[in-house]
Amino acid sequence: MLFVSALNENPPKGGSLMRRKILVVDDNLDTRELTHLHLTTEGFAVVIASDAREGLYMAVAEEPDLIIVDISKPELNGVDLIKQLRAHPELDNVPILVLTAFGSEEMDKAIRAGAYRAMNKPVHLDSLMDEVRQLLAESEPG
Repeated sequence: MLFVSALNENPPKGGSLMRRKILVVDDNLDTRELTHLHLTTEGFAVVIASDAREGLYMAVAEEPDLIIVDISKPELNGVDLIKQLRAHPELDNVPILVLTAFGSEEMDKAIRAGAYRAMNKPVHLDSLMDEVRQLLAESEPG
């Protein structure tokens, strides 16, 4: 399932950070929809991918400002996806936030592969938004 949401009609909160594009890669439909809803409500443009291969394609095609990746996926796992994302020069500096129900060992693997941060699932949406805002602020040029 691929879709890009339009920005909502409400003015974004917090200035230019809210107009940024975020790619969410998660095989769980409920998680994708909830994350999409929350991020678009906050004013972000959101691109969704349901698996790692689709996520890699969407990352290259859409040039997101931030990528949120679930570690556990069929076929190509999240750590392998992160390695492939980092192999693309145009994605090398895009922050990657990992969400996982696995323990710290998998989180460490994701960080070593190139993720900026990792969070344990279930994720409180306010905590997720704090991480998203912080990563986007840190990655702003200049």
